[in-house]
Amino acid sequence: MTRIRVGTRGSDLALRQTRWVCDLLRAVHAGVEFEEVVIKTHGDIATGQPLDTDFPVGGFVSAIEQALLDGRIDFAVHSYKDLPTAATPGLMIAAVPPREAPHDVLVTRDPVDLSNLPKGIRLGTSSPRRAAQMRRQGEVEIVPIRGNVPTRIAQVGQGGLEGVVLAAAGLKRLGLRPPNLIDLPIDWFVPAPAQGALAVQVREGDSTVTLLAVIEHNPSRRAVEAERSFLRHLHAGCHTPVGALATVNGSTIALHGQLFSDDGLRMAEGVETGVDPRALGQRLADRLAQKLNRD
Repeated sequence: MTRIRVGTRGSDLALRQTRWVCDLLRAVHAGVEFEEVVIKTHGDIATGQPLDTDFPVGGFVSAIEQALLDGRIDFAVHSYKDLPTAATPGLMIAAVPPREAPHDVLVTRDPVDLSNLPKGIRLGTSSPRRAAQMRRQGEVEIVPIRGNVPTRIAQVGQGGLEGVVLAAAGLKRLGLRPPNLIDLPIDWFVPAPAQGALAVQVREGDSTVTLLAVIEHNPSRRAVEAERSFLRHLHAGCHTPVGALATVNGSTIALHGQLFSDDGLRMAEGVETGVDPRALGQRLADRLAQKLNRD
């Protein structure tokens, strides 16, 4: 039996994602055994460091990528939105499995009306994009928080925190459905580029590429490529208030983008359609950057 070493972070969500990918592969490759190799990243170790401009690029993936380059693992499973937009030399994305729901959710202590949030409601998020989007809903107070999904949910109702904004994909993969949960509409709360998608990463030219090809979902890859091209051409990262979501219909891609000013007070928004995901992302990035600078 062939043994393949799979690199992953050690959070409940990361392990659930990795095991799901391995289950997909086992369904096709019955003679392959997958060994989990848990690797601590900077983000796992520096749990008290804010996710601001001082947080290193690739802080949740660099240690895993290094293990891959060193040959300590054979492939890695990442939350795609954690990967820097610039590819790491020597590595490639061998597969993008079917994407989970890309939208955000609002989990609150008490039932609330999204269109009429209580004045001064304290909402937890470390995402500049989510903070800017929630402030469009009214007078909310944003409280920076970190931690895995269950930890952030547990903070609701503690220390005066009345709600948190999270990715729906994380809750779905963990099988969590808190009682006071609102699915945020994607036309108003455009999610982070690649949210809900996974990236299965390997060394360039490695034979593992063929093994992983069976779980590739081309529409998910094309959508993510358009969203990340938009992010890349804005020269933006996880600290920039930007959202992007692509919808694939046959050969056509519709890309919806939101770009906020650094202070989150101004926004440029638009949709572009096309067939080339990379060109589409660049075109929308150029248009929204020019629009934001004019306004």
